[in-house]
Amino acid sequence: MKPPHVYLRVIVILVLGLLLMCHGRNADGPSLSRAEALKIAESYVNHHWQSSDKNVRHGNDSDGVSIQTPDREGGQGNPLEDCWVVNAQNTGVAYKWGGFDTPQSFDAGVSAGKAAGDLYTADKRAKGGAAVSRAAVGVDCSGFISRCWKLERKHSTSMLAGICVKLSSPADLQPADILNTPNGHVLMFVKWINDDKKRALFYEAAPSSKTRAYEYDVVEMVAMGFTPMRYRNIHD
Repeated sequence: MKPPHVYLRVIVILVLGLLLMCHGRNADGPSLSRAEALKIAESYVNHHWQSSDKNVRHGNDSDGVSIQTPDREGGQGNPLEDCWVVNAQNTGVAYKWGGFDTPQSFDAGVSAGKAAGDLYTADKRAKGGAAVSRAAVGVDCSGFISRCWKLERKHSTSMLAGICVKLSSPADLQPADILNTPNGHVLMFVKWINDDKKRALFYEAAPSSKTRAYEYDVVEMVAMGFTPMRYRNIHD
């Protein structure tokens, strides 16, 4: 029979092994750097893809779920210059209500003839998950943030607060932090545009078009109800 200290050593090794396996992760999600999150965001915003007329949908899918793709010709998105063009090279992953696609799975769906995106509507908000179409591909605002933070599952805007800390002031925003409204919209902060920290550049999956880089007045956004937040597991 082996002496007790041998068994103790084995137990210690096993525990250390488990800790190493879990390194960088906890109940909230993975640990990642601000640079990593921004790089993922940019892979969406700068993503190039080829569209065809097969990717256009304006009506119900086979399940009876309404789809309105943000194609420019269809005229449903806004602004139209941010909407994708049929039979052309486009930039930016299309917005899809309830979408959680990567750029790669988006391309696969587009190639398979699925609808390229599905615009947000008040009716979809009211119906929630029942309004998510299986016939469309793309990403919505919270799906975009979830992907950028490498979360294993999609967190809605109402769930993001559970894995974030609220910032005391919007002036404390740093790259890869967010402005969020529960059951509303969420954007990723990139950088300040001016020294007085009033205007800033954000990455977002815009509900009326696609993933994009866009400037916003932060003071106005906070007045509208947006809350500055930071993912708990992000680091410099």
